[in-house]
Amino acid sequence: MNGKTILFLTPTGGRTGSEMMLWYLLRHLSGKIKSVIYSCQNGELFAKHSTADITFINSTKQGFIYKIYEGIYFKLFKKLPEEARLLKIQKQVQADKWYLNTLTMPRFARLAKSLNIPYYVHVHELVSVYDEIVYDDFKFQFDNAEKIICCSAIVEKRIQQMGYKNTVLLHEFIDTDKVLISQKPQDLRKKLNIPQDANIWMMSGSMNLRKGYDLALDLLANLPANTYLLWLGYTKKTGVLHYIEQRKKIEKLNFIELGEQSKEYYDYLNLADGFVLLAREDPFPLVMIEAAFLQKPIASFNSGGVAEFLQEGMGVVVDSFNPKDLANAIIQIQEKKVKIDKDVLKNRALTFDIKNQIDKWVKFFNEN
Repeated sequence: MNGKTILFLTPTGGRTGSEMMLWYLLRHLSGKIKSVIYSCQNGELFAKHSTADITFINSTKQGFIYKIYEGIYFKLFKKLPEEARLLKIQKQVQADKWYLNTLTMPRFARLAKSLNIPYYVHVHELVSVYDEIVYDDFKFQFDNAEKIICCSAIVEKRIQQMGYKNTVLLHEFIDTDKVLISQKPQDLRKKLNIPQDANIWMMSGSMNLRKGYDLALDLLANLPANTYLLWLGYTKKTGVLHYIEQRKKIEKLNFIELGEQSKEYYDYLNLADGFVLLAREDPFPLVMIEAAFLQKPIASFNSGGVAEFLQEGMGVVVDSFNPKDLANAIIQIQEKKVKIDKDVLKNRALTFDIKNQIDKWVKFFNEN
């Protein structure tokens, strides 16, 4: 094992794309470097199934009372409780480097800098997420990072356009060994009351406007009546969900919210005849790779990494954000006017399997 110890810091410990990728990575880094994980929240992925050598979970419940406690703690000790916790962890594990999994944790960049610990920022985000980070924090974490890891070419391009030269391109990946199918698609169709001859297109991800779930019914309204659109992912109870539910009911549209389905995720993904990305921005979505591995044709807006991923025979990328244009692309695929090669889909996905990417990561950690 390499003598280097890396402290990996991650925001939720749950099944977000960046954290699934980190979970796969740590499992395959085992025995090659010493990995320590700190999760800011008690997400079930790292809390229950950690793949790191050492795991620390922040199980503190957030809320108004905790904010008061934080304020009092800061006044007494001139640091926040989480900072004190990380200082204790660092003293225990003596990490050589810190790895910030996503750009949403700039507070750790400041802490690492104050301790003279080199750190990496792994960027899984495009410009819309920049808007959620305070200017000084955003600038600080990039100005002081030893390396900026970029998950796709478009992400690296945006970082370099800001003048940062210390980037490294390491693509997102999946672990195809985890893509296990246990149910037949026809059985799931029966369970969902979907006719056997209907066309099913699948969407996946968290319900937010960046992912474009608000456009789902505009897409569906432009598709043939025997087309079903299924959403696989966490359902967020907001006004947009009410908007979707009402339109679905009034217009009698075939839209089904499946929820997360974490235990049967791949069974449901495999149910699809095709996979659709409605995102306005998406750097290099893992589900795109998973869908290709399952040999599902892909239709997408030109939202980021999908244009880099798709090759001829895999589907269509639409150079607009008009749902009608995307619907026309889906119809072309359904009517077999676009050639789809299932071998190309699967082989492209295998390029972004952890087993074919891990050597690049080992080399990165050993050389930096």
